[in-house]
Amino acid sequence: MDPIAIAASLREISIYLRLDGDPHRARAYERAARTVEAIHDLDRRVADGDLTDLPGIGSSIAAVITELHGRGAVGVLDRLRAKWPAAVVELSQLPSVGVKKARALVERLGPANLDELARMAEAGRVRELPGFGKASEEKLLTALRGRHQRRDRMALADARPHGERLAAYLAGDPAAEAVHVCGDVRRWLEVVERLAIVVATRTPAAIRERLRRHPLVVELTDRDEGGVLAHLADGVPCELHLAAPERLGAAQLIATGAPGHVAGLRARAAEAGRDLAAIPGDEAAVYAALGLPWLPPEIRDGDDELTRAAAGERFDDLITVADVRGAVHCHTTHSDGRHSIEQMARAAADRGLAYLTITDHSASAHYAGGLDPDGLRAQWAEIAEVQGRVPVRLLRGTESDILADGSLDYTAAVLGELDVVIASVHNRHKLDEDAMTRRLVAAMRQPVFKIWGHALGRMVLRRDPIACRFDEVLDAVVDGPAAIELNGDPHRLDLDPVRARAAHARGVKFVVATDAHSTRELDNLEWAVAMARRARLRPADVLNTLPPDEFARVVRPARSRG
Repeated sequence: MDPIAIAASLREISIYLRLDGDPHRARAYERAARTVEAIHDLDRRVADGDLTDLPGIGSSIAAVITELHGRGAVGVLDRLRAKWPAAVVELSQLPSVGVKKARALVERLGPANLDELARMAEAGRVRELPGFGKASEEKLLTALRGRHQRRDRMALADARPHGERLAAYLAGDPAAEAVHVCGDVRRWLEVVERLAIVVATRTPAAIRERLRRHPLVVELTDRDEGGVLAHLADGVPCELHLAAPERLGAAQLIATGAPGHVAGLRARAAEAGRDLAAIPGDEAAVYAALGLPWLPPEIRDGDDELTRAAAGERFDDLITVADVRGAVHCHTTHSDGRHSIEQMARAAADRGLAYLTITDHSASAHYAGGLDPDGLRAQWAEIAEVQGRVPVRLLRGTESDILADGSLDYTAAVLGELDVVIASVHNRHKLDEDAMTRRLVAAMRQPVFKIWGHALGRMVLRRDPIACRFDEVLDAVVDGPAAIELNGDPHRLDLDPVRARAAHARGVKFVVATDAHSTRELDNLEWAVAMARRARLRPADVLNTLPPDEFARVVRPARSRG
């Protein structure tokens, strides 16, 4: 299990401990989860046995982490899952409910499931309980009625750890020869409609039974071709695909690709008199049997990828994390970051990066501790001092607010002294389409080179993209001088890959950006690269694949037009 999946398991233990009435230990597991998320050398620490050197991790929790890391499961979690019914856990995760109320409702009313609890609330039985009342009952009903809607879609940031955790659980059965998370998660869709897990096994009944016994499974339905659809207590739907080991590749293709992609593969198989699901071998072998090269999961979107591949285009040269030379869009304690310039620089060096842009917020971002010109110059002095102690190149920059009229925070003189400028919208997201379009066009035409940060301001499933005529803004980006950021914050993932492909078709250059506010968030690079791969970008399309001197030359704000 990776650190994110282990942290999710620690948080699950914390929920159960709160249900047990042990808030002290619950808080300890929550603190440990935060610590685990923030480390990037977990494999080494487990191997060296020095987990207890980390804050908030004692010997007992270290043993739990080690066991999770080694086998993807741990006895204490299995026991707690067996003790508490799935209904109480599902209930505790609903808005306005929480652990204390969930336990009281289940213990006092004893519903078999949440549908029965909803009927009890509709009959007025909840308001009769001590500590509740009519208002609490109405809030509970709203949460219960909304839980089915939450099952329909989830953010990738939430879906990935869910999938990894369930896959680890299934892999614990001896009958599982291989387990893979596929579907929307494997294709890195920002919004996931359901999880998909493929298990290679010669005894599918054993895997089906193991899934049925999972304490968080609240609903299980058999599907065609031997698959299973499960709903978990946290509202996550999951398709389980069971395949003979020799047909694992075909099962992965079917479970991963968009419907159009899979339909295209089935059609090619039928033309050759074959059944796609019965073609043996790994994914590459199945594609080869259909006269196609292996296609990366990120582009299996049912668009034109099969036609292009059949015509000879290969997609094995899409950008990878290894191609990226520098971390772009990084915050420090000078604004709203959690780590110092030196800590961020050393963490970047640990990841093999050659440069780091220090782009704290500009003065208008008061809520984020934005820097006025004096604060900016004090930061430059620290950058110069730290540069002598770290192996990565430090570039001084800003995340400059795009103001309401399209001008950039700081004067042109100040911007011209920087190495890099990221220009972002942080307020007045609800301007109408005309006003927002004028604002962005004016910003992109400012006579300094800038990188358009988290371009449309969307937060996945939390805030819609800003309203603007994107093609008009894109005209201004092309005229520029400007590039576009693909923001790797898992809750942003902005610009979306569809619009990124449109920009790429116009010759726009990109950066894959971390938007890191801590050393751990430098790992957001993986998410940004995934969005770039979905947009079918190659290394030459992305500016921070360039070496330090070349990158600094290309993005220099004082660069003239043309």
